[in-house]
Amino acid sequence: EPETQTAVAAVDILHRLGNSKGRALIDVPSLKFTERFQPELLTPLTLGVVANVQGEISGAGRIDWDSSDNGIKSTGSFRTNGLNLAAAFGPVTGLAGEIKFSDLLALETGPGQTVTLSEVNPGVAVFNGQIRYRLLPDYKMQVEGGEWPFAGGKLYLEPTILDLGEDAERRLQFTVEGVDAAQFLTQFDFENMTASGVFDGKLPMVFDQDGGRIVGGYLVAREGGGSLAYVGELTYEDMGTMANFAFNALKSVKYRNLTIGMDGDIAGEI
Repeated sequence: EPETQTAVAAVDILHRLGNSKGRALIDVPSLKFTERFQPELLTPLTLGVVANVQGEISGAGRIDWDSSDNGIKSTGSFRTNGLNLAAAFGPVTGLAGEIKFSDLLALETGPGQTVTLSEVNPGVAVFNGQIRYRLLPDYKMQVEGGEWPFAGGKLYLEPTILDLGEDAERRLQFTVEGVDAAQFLTQFDFENMTASGVFDGKLPMVFDQDGGRIVGGYLVAREGGGSLAYVGELTYEDMGTMANFAFNALKSVKYRNLTIGMDGDIAGEI
């Protein structure tokens, strides 16, 4: 790479003048991304998709050509044991996996590519997840699905197609199943609140040049209900019998039906 003089790859090229057959072998033994060397120095496709990448990748590619109608064929396989980065949907820690290109030059893959993620934080931290995906023509990414354990239940990323080649609005929808209310509240540091119950719901998220936000998200309590309680100190002066009764009621509320609406900027206040 000319700007930083970083060694990116070793390339071995062979071309036979007699029959116009040739091949190029590309070897990437170790490519480290640092504060000084970021992916956008290699390709503009990463701009607006990832930033602050830290970690190492390795792999190899092969390009074959001849004078037939088959033209050029290219394949490649690259892997990482752990990348940290900032994505449009929040910071990612410990992204690991291998990607196998069916067309290296066009950056296309077959289905069923997988990555594991130690932590992702799209407003609420989730750990030990896996995403299945495929890279399509014209720099599009087909998300086949994702899954994380979450607050005693599961968090699923629903299938979608993302355009990586444009500064466009991107939409992701997460489905929540079987979340324990008490564990969920600990994600938000509500020290003065306790709760019980199990919830399901949807968290639609929109990402654009202004960041990410939840739009029209909701959690619905399962049949059987649960309880809510405010266990902190009440900072008010004595306001009479009925007011005191109302505040004391907050210390133990049982519910049969409860829906929690969620909206807001994931980098600010949900």
